[in-house]
Amino acid sequence: MTTVRKGRPATAGLSLSTYRNLGKDKAVALRTVVFASMFAAFSAFPAAAACTALTDVVNKMNAGDEAGSRAIAAGDAANGCSPDEKAIVDRVAALTSFNRIVAAVGQGRKLVEFDDELETLQKTVAAPWQVLDALGDVNREKKNYESAAQYYQLALEDASNETLTPDWMAPDADYIRRLDHLAGEMRLVAAKPIKLTMRGPCKVSYRGVSLKKKSTPVRYVFGTADFTPEGLQSAKDVAECLKSVNPSSITLIGHTDPVGSPEDNRSLSLQRADALANYLVTAGYKGKWKSVGRGEDEPFKPDDASAYDEATLNQLNRRVEIDVEK
Repeated sequence: MTTVRKGRPATAGLSLSTYRNLGKDKAVALRTVVFASMFAAFSAFPAAAACTALTDVVNKMNAGDEAGSRAIAAGDAANGCSPDEKAIVDRVAALTSFNRIVAAVGQGRKLVEFDDELETLQKTVAAPWQVLDALGDVNREKKNYESAAQYYQLALEDASNETLTPDWMAPDADYIRRLDHLAGEMRLVAAKPIKLTMRGPCKVSYRGVSLKKKSTPVRYVFGTADFTPEGLQSAKDVAECLKSVNPSSITLIGHTDPVGSPEDNRSLSLQRADALANYLVTAGYKGKWKSVGRGEDEPFKPDDASAYDEATLNQLNRRVEIDVEK
């Protein structure tokens, strides 16, 4: 079921499994990438020859020398480095601690046991995206979904900083997509709306990776296309996001849970997509738009379905996705 419109409508309506699966390999892979790419790393910094601390701290990290890497970051060795190089020295020292934590998890420890240490790393240094990602996993396990969403989004933001996260420290395209998916998943299951315009959820590209389809946490009164108070707040947030992205066209794709008949759910999903589209146009969106109703045919694919009860899985399924075309 599809509705196509342009302009104003006639009537305006309102896992932790990552660490269990990757474990020690995640730390080993990180060390290998940094070691193998040092020449590429230095090429990004013309003054790197004077910044011996950068070479030294990477060598300490590759050797697993946490005390040594911290000593370099805290001492005078970085005096000949630029501010950006000093920041990377701090971040590599933090990664040495991160690698030790991931290795411990790979040997059977629980990541949540390191919550305080990860928080300290995040607060005392410009923690790299790996630490923020781990804090997202910790809060996801603790069902602090609002905090988990924010940490995953912060991880994406940090990873997109190509100065402080050069290529040899950056996540690959698949992991960027995973972080975006997790941030969206946490917004869908959070009890309260999370303001999208706070940070990067409005962005549709990170390091050249297209992330143009977004699941919106807009909620509706059961069995209707009417926004709940929380849904209206989320719809306002989506409208602000569109103003910042300014796409030429959008497709709104409605989805429902499996409660009810397939025919009724397809109709309801289209009505909900239309309702959000009408609201966005009323709020100022001037581009082309199309709405589609998928009903229950395309359930949300969570990172770890076993972490949720049936009611929460249904909450994930009830969503409207926005596919943005620049």
